Amino acid sequence: MVKARRLPSQRSPAQPIRWLHQLAGLMAEVSRAERLGAGDSSLASRRLRQRMLLAQRLFDPLPQPLRANRWPEDVVWTALRWGGPALVLALWLQR
Repeated sequence: MVKARRLPSQRSPAQPIRWLHQLAGLMAEVSRAERLGAGDSSLASRRLRQRMLLAQRLFDPLPQPLRANRWPEDVVWTALRWGGPALVLALWLQR
């Protein structure tokens, strides 16, 4: 039995890196940056510092899509806070 050869166009697409894997990579970079010495001037340490400065510039003013929207959270907690006593009051007034 002869196997059919796959054409390059028939290859399955590579799986994209999931966000947890990307987060793990970022956390590894941060832990390496924390272990850097103040006087370390090697090429790797300078590049690591540059990557940390770039990340800080990107995330310091957090972009609008990544900012937490407090409105739905406030509505849920307000409803939970006042829903219980309001339900008790409604049951008492119904009598």
